[in-house]
Amino acid sequence: MNMDKKTIRSLVMVFGVIAAVTASKGFAQEQQARRLLSEDRLFYFEDQHLTVSDFPAKGYILDIGGGGEGIIGQLKGSQVIAIDISKYELEASPSGPLKIIMDARDLKFLDEAFSTVTSFFTLMYINDRDHERVFDEIYRVLKKRGRFLIWDIALPRRSHPDKDIFIIPLSIELPEKTIRTRYGSHWSEDGRSLAYFKRLAGKAGFEIVSEKTWDRMFFIECRKR
Repeated sequence: MNMDKKTIRSLVMVFGVIAAVTASKGFAQEQQARRLLSEDRLFYFEDQHLTVSDFPAKGYILDIGGGGEGIIGQLKGSQVIAIDISKYELEASPSGPLKIIMDARDLKFLDEAFSTVTSFFTLMYINDRDHERVFDEIYRVLKKRGRFLIWDIALPRRSHPDKDIFIIPLSIELPEKTIRTRYGSHWSEDGRSLAYFKRLAGKAGFEIVSEKTWDRMFFIECRKR
């Protein structure tokens, strides 16, 4: 079964893995979710803690997958254009950014439209086969010397054949608040290491300006040549 980001979120909510939202969706939907997903399919990573500091950026910031918690939108407010393939995710995100339903594989912006593009725990929801196309699109809409900032999980090779969905509990420290959440997605069979994403960036034409790792997480600052 191929489940998108919205479906994964809805299913893991049943087990209290993200936010206690399932109750508002109704008993019938909860029962359907339970049939689709069983607890023994879930692999839980240890709790992760991440501090996201404010960063300088000129003009609008394009935030890829900016629905849900909308971390970049909470950090930079109306400077952000948050896109997400899911209307549900955008509706659930805090106000502030301009929200647009859009597929990152086909960005509806002109070439060299942005100086900064961000992706906060979004690439983990995108199929491996689509990553190269997404990186190419981001490269296209960035101005020369523009930056692509990535926060995500370094996913190891799958070690439990029966556990095809991973859950990562995350505590996010913003300048004025702490957000506690849990993200979940399908497990890539071969994993997705930091090196994997750096290769994608290099193939698209980016240079790596800086990188940092925390436990299971990483940050990469890419720059358009």
